Amino acid sequence: IDVELSRRQGFYFGAKLVRGAYMEQERLRAKTLGYEDPVNPSYQATTEMYERCLDFFMANILESGLKNKRYAIMVASHNEDTVRYTIKKMQELDITPEDRVICFGQLYGMSDQVSFNLGQSGYSVYKYVPYGPIDEVIPYLSRRALENHGVLANSKKERKLLATEVLRRLATGQIFHRPVGTYRPI
Repeated sequence: IDVELSRRQGFYFGAKLVRGAYMEQERLRAKTLGYEDPVNPSYQATTEMYERCLDFFMANILESGLKNKRYAIMVASHNEDTVRYTIKKMQELDITPEDRVICFGQLYGMSDQVSFNLGQSGYSVYKYVPYGPIDEVIPYLSRRALENHGVLANSKKERKLLATEVLRRLATGQIFHRPVGTYRPI
């Protein structure tokens, strides 16, 4: 696998871990071309596999030494449970945001309440914006919306959380939050 190759050949390794994309298309392709369905059979199986991958990469990060930064990962997920799991494992393994070996990535406009809280807590968060010809971007965004229907269902929750936070900040006079520490995003 690529991690072992990077260890043997001494190059730096980075990975973007995604929970699942193009599931419907992958299933159809497998059926059409006659090979085994590569998609996990259930949501729970996907979660378990994703967590195993996170554990694997975090173990490699620790094994190589946090100072070496030979391995780094982007947790590309809108799933709040996945983000919580990652933060919990980082804390258990004493991997801090300042180590700059684990970052988070999400589609701009989705799960902003998650991104904002991560950023305010000192984690590196990247929001990506798809661009290109409209006939390619709209189908891509439609697939993301369908695959992340749980995220869309949470938009009401997100608006409520944002309104509550704005009111809290106005009431306490804490308009801007300044994280403690000397962390600077990459």
